[in-house]
Amino acid sequence: MTSWLVAFTGCIWAVPFFGESMFSTARDASKIALVHLCARLSQGGFSLLDTQFLTDHLAQFGAQEITRADYHKRLQQALKQKGDFMALPVSISGKMALEILEAR
Repeated sequence: MTSWLVAFTGCIWAVPFFGESMFSTARDASKIALVHLCARLSQGGFSLLDTQFLTDHLAQFGAQEITRADYHKRLQQALKQKGDFMALPVSISGKMALEILEAR
């Protein structure tokens, strides 16, 4: 039997989600957690996921580095919106998470 431990901490402030840290004890578990997080944020109406740093790991999922001015503009827009982190059930399948992201 395989067990995974993945932790992703962050802070929700209106519609932006500020990612703080992620770690896992199993290979690629953090990638699965990120897919689930992105699906949840997408379904909940979130428009900004602040990862602090662009890494190869995040770039493979479409993360982009933007200018400070663009970030501030997007942040101001996101702060005017409302999001629902619980728009999805607590537990969804990986297939469902991928389908949500592919539909975007």
